[in-house]
Amino acid sequence: MGSYMIELFPNAKFLFMVRDGRATVHSIISRKVTITGFDLSSYRQCMQKWNHAIEVMHNQCKDIGKERCMMVYYEQLVLHPEKWMRKILSFVDVPWDEAVLHHEEFINKPNGVPLSKVERSSDQVIKPVNLEALSKWVGHIPKDVARDMAHIAPMLSVLGYDPFANPPDYGKPDAWVEDNTSKLKANRELWEHKAEEVLKMTKPEFVQSQSIEEDNINETFAPGDTVNTNSNDDNNNDDIINNNINNLEQS
Repeated sequence: MGSYMIELFPNAKFLFMVRDGRATVHSIISRKVTITGFDLSSYRQCMQKWNHAIEVMHNQCKDIGKERCMMVYYEQLVLHPEKWMRKILSFVDVPWDEAVLHHEEFINKPNGVPLSKVERSSDQVIKPVNLEALSKWVGHIPKDVARDMAHIAPMLSVLGYDPFANPPDYGKPDAWVEDNTSKLKANRELWEHKAEEVLKMTKPEFVQSQSIEEDNINETFAPGDTVNTNSNDDNNNDDIINNNINNLEQS
């Protein structure tokens, strides 16, 4: 298939996005994403299907060669967005632009990033780059599947993942990504409300109300701000969240 794609698109370059298969399968099952051949009631079967699919793609990427196919680890892209986006843009011969680090600012904007109501991950895409999705799968894999993981999905080891690490250690994130995550946690209700509104709205409605909503979001998510997540500040954070949600509802 790799050589066939090259024949069809002789000047093409390919990005092979790799993610920990356990996270991929948990996302598929928890979000009820229908994929032909995947039994969403079985982590074991889905891991086996993932293993086969990723092995085929991995071999295709190797056949095409590093000059035409670049493997990108999802976890590293999340942990170090600027480092990896610079590599990716350089690979596809696209000039660097800081905007690629702030996709959330272009959601449903003219010439921006349109979202679909039926896309299962739209509620996540509206958020700034953060760490929450990296370990959501931990604790959800059945014990017997976790025990047999190295045998069920040997491609985990081939790709450099530890099949027995629960939770895994993907590395230390850039400070601003860690800060994004703290802010999301401190203002979870506000972001959940924003996600609900995005999924309910049509694109024109969203664009009209975006400027009002951004003012409220930016009050709690201004660049360079830090969030104190100590329990002593819980009441203050709750007040901020409630005030902003009230403002959103009134708008």
